[in-house]
Amino acid sequence: MNKSKDQMTKLTLTAMFFAIIIALTFIPYTGYIVYGLLSITTIHVVVILGAVVLGPARGTLLGLVWGITCLLYALMNGTADAVIFLDPRISVIPRILVGLAAGWYYRGFSRVFRRVKGGKIIAAAITGALGTLTNTVLVLTSISLFGSAVATLGSTLETIIKTAFALNGVVELLLAVVVVPAVARPILQIMKRYGSVS
Repeated sequence: MNKSKDQMTKLTLTAMFFAIIIALTFIPYTGYIVYGLLSITTIHVVVILGAVVLGPARGTLLGLVWGITCLLYALMNGTADAVIFLDPRISVIPRILVGLAAGWYYRGFSRVFRRVKGGKIIAAAITGALGTLTNTVLVLTSISLFGSAVATLGSTLETIIKTAFALNGVVELLLAVVVVPAVARPILQIMKRYGSVS
């Protein structure tokens, strides 16, 4: 595949991932599955998947889109976690870093498992897990550092919210470990066929 066609393929996929992130954010019970006053996200799967198939640079862009849409969602929403995500240091910066890190995780583990049958799938599953953990750790750390809105809720409620985020992280991790390799495999095969694997 020539360079311009390769760039067009990656640009098209990037735009597709952007559209999916935006759609999941604003279609109820898809990107954020609300239960009680909190919500579980599925959008991290799209960002991690995009970083796997498109690399760290585009993964960073996907993380940025996720962060911005998360901030907009928080502005429009009334859940307990919405107040927390009104701070871009909690809603945007961790998501940018997740996209960047996921791209590098996949590149690193692809090299580690390059001689193993199904190595790319193993690398994608590990990336799904590590990408999700990165998101959970960064968000919880950001809440601890910058979460003045949480602090005003009282220490008991703060503990409940942080515990809920940690539990959400387990569900989100399992989702990413299953979905990222399952969807990445056919996309990577098609990209390889057309000479466009990053």
